[in-house]
Amino acid sequence: MTENLFETTVGVAEVLPLFQCPDWLNVRLDLALSRDGRQLSELFLRSCVLILGRRQPRRATVNCVKVCGALHIMFDFSPRRGDLEHATLTSLADVLQELHNRRFAAEMREATPQAMEDVLDFDLPAVEGDFDLLGLVTGPRQCNPVDVFRFAENAEQLEQRVKGRDGDAGRRIAQTLERLALSGLSRPMASIPAGWQHRLDALVESFPNFEQAIETAIQPHIALCSEGLPHRLAPMLLVGGPGIGKTRFANALADLLGTPPPLFLSVAAETNSSTIAGSSTFWSNSSPGQLFESLAWGRAGHAPVANGLVVLDEIDKANTIGYSALEPLYSLLEEHTARHFVDQSLPDLEFDASHLRIVATANDLDEVPAPLRSRMLVFHIAQPSPTQLNTIAREILAELIRKMRVQFSAELPAALDRQIADMSPRSIKLSMEIAFARAVMARRDHLSAEDWPALRMDGARHRRAAIGFTSS
Repeated sequence: MTENLFETTVGVAEVLPLFQCPDWLNVRLDLALSRDGRQLSELFLRSCVLILGRRQPRRATVNCVKVCGALHIMFDFSPRRGDLEHATLTSLADVLQELHNRRFAAEMREATPQAMEDVLDFDLPAVEGDFDLLGLVTGPRQCNPVDVFRFAENAEQLEQRVKGRDGDAGRRIAQTLERLALSGLSRPMASIPAGWQHRLDALVESFPNFEQAIETAIQPHIALCSEGLPHRLAPMLLVGGPGIGKTRFANALADLLGTPPPLFLSVAAETNSSTIAGSSTFWSNSSPGQLFESLAWGRAGHAPVANGLVVLDEIDKANTIGYSALEPLYSLLEEHTARHFVDQSLPDLEFDASHLRIVATANDLDEVPAPLRSRMLVFHIAQPSPTQLNTIAREILAELIRKMRVQFSAELPAALDRQIADMSPRSIKLSMEIAFARAVMARRDHLSAEDWPALRMDGARHRRAAIGFTSS
């Protein structure tokens, strides 16, 4: 990496000699800013004078710096008379940064196309020629990006901290920050798909034992989000026995929310918090956690979104001896602290995880620490009734038919009703996959009772009709 994260800053008169800076405004500009960066910085400064000048603050500070080639605008003013002025300037800064960074990323692609294949593009408005700045700030944005990643407020302190790391750690951090600056510091918010009411009804039909969680938490959240309101889904804890459909429910919920497939974090397999919050720079193989990775780069071919679904699986089985894997969750589950989440491998960067939808699962509520329980809505998911299990079996069969794209009957043989009534959704799914495959191999377009495996997928045998007499 050939350039520092931040170059030396100078006063506004040395970079923008034609700009008249009022006494109450203190401005520092980066000497390394490009022509585009200087012009957009000047536009932000003139807007500050217009917006704040009517009720002149005692002081206002603006820093416009280059972070690995990307424009980063920081500001503060006092006194704060309300949030409207701050929100307007924040929105303006976001737009100007993205306009600059998209053009810079495009130039980098032309210069080094191979190295820039993984740089993201968020369908931002074109910057060539004239553009409607007010419309960009106040009007609808196609991808509704939100500012997710934030570098340290003090540029000089950040540079010194990165320089102070040992060689390998410093290089890894600098390279990650450079890649992040090029890909952009904001991420789009996934929108609720059209026709969500019908899809919500289908979710209740497919997962009747989750109805309370759907009606209490999920339905109001989706209804508000569909109206464009920035509603946060309260973290949920789903408690129930194994195999009742929690994983299938999470996948169906992500589809309903219009997000990529859920990020499953197996808390039971953790001996520390590295999966959630990365590993410390103390270790030579320090690396970011999956939470940062999914927000920064996306995963499994899906572009990142700010409001994806995260499933914390089996939190009741987490290691609670020494440094628990649950420690980062105390920050992640609270909205105000989730806004400033830090990955241990990137201590000089904080990111906003407050938009994530968090769903945790557990088999035994008593094994979940009380402070964590108090931060989540707890729903006890019961084993479905025989009638509900039959409905679930039909849904699983219909899903297989859609997936395989074959002409096949979605009806179940009546002879299977009794067997299905004594199974868990998980074992029904596994048995159904085997039965479906047997029917297709036999070139039939329907299931028969003989297709159903004789052994239960949970290891138990199916009940057989009793022969002879029984004693009580």
